[in-house]
Amino acid sequence: MTRIGNDVAGGPAPPRGPAPPGSRALFDGAVLAARRATGLPVVFGGPVDGSGILLGHSAGMRTAALDGLVVARSTGLGGHAVQVGRPVAVHDYGAARTITHDYDRQVAAEGLVSLVAVPVPVDGEVRAVLYGAARRPGPIADRAVGGLLDAARRLGATLGRAPRPSPPFPRVARAAAGAVFADIDRFAGDIPDPALREEIVDGCARFARAGAGGDGPVLTAREIDILALAAAGCGNAEIAALLGTARAPVASPAVKSHLRTAMRKLGVHTRHAAVSAARAGGLLP
Repeated sequence: MTRIGNDVAGGPAPPRGPAPPGSRALFDGAVLAARRATGLPVVFGGPVDGSGILLGHSAGMRTAALDGLVVARSTGLGGHAVQVGRPVAVHDYGAARTITHDYDRQVAAEGLVSLVAVPVPVDGEVRAVLYGAARRPGPIADRAVGGLLDAARRLGATLGRAPRPSPPFPRVARAAAGAVFADIDRFAGDIPDPALREEIVDGCARFARAGAGGDGPVLTAREIDILALAAAGCGNAEIAALLGTARAPVASPAVKSHLRTAMRKLGVHTRHAAVSAARAGGLLP
């Protein structure tokens, strides 16, 4: 689980197949924004698929007890929220009689007591769940619940944007090829032959414009992640904290450099314009 807030950002949850570029960053940004809006000590959540709610994103966790947990659609607080299609809250998780208690051990290990789960519907189908939690019994304040609902609505609106037609070149391959061409472009300046250097730089630019055989510019997976977090309202320092790990920290200047490269590829001059252009090109939801 990507953990942010009071704890050091950790690595990804156990693999469940390749995620679309930007999707992890999108959920991380939603969780971080929800925690800021609610003031709750813990916010977490994840997407919903056939197996249940995939808890892979959190802010404020102290342990790894909930890392990678899959909450079945018919169990626990989140499963109940998915079933009824509306927010569900408990004031004392361990004593609550309105939910099943399949996950008592994990919830207790993290010290969570009062929780609310908010489903994120898209076209009548629950596509994600956001949780807010406190480490004390009692109702969660209306203001905090309202902030969580607003965050869920924004996430749902983003997830619900109509997908663009897939480019002929698979998006993952586009990102990988884009990274290679970006490296070539970066090292082209060291080539002493001016004619050869100009030819290589021009070729990299044509590749970026053509979208590797597709219909739009090619961004690397890191650039897409950064733009997804920028779309969620994160600043450079927050983006660096979200994308970095204890073993591989990311500095704010590196984020700024990636943003400038993405803006150059997209032919724009601001981060907001870059987000709009990436969405128009089908690179962001």
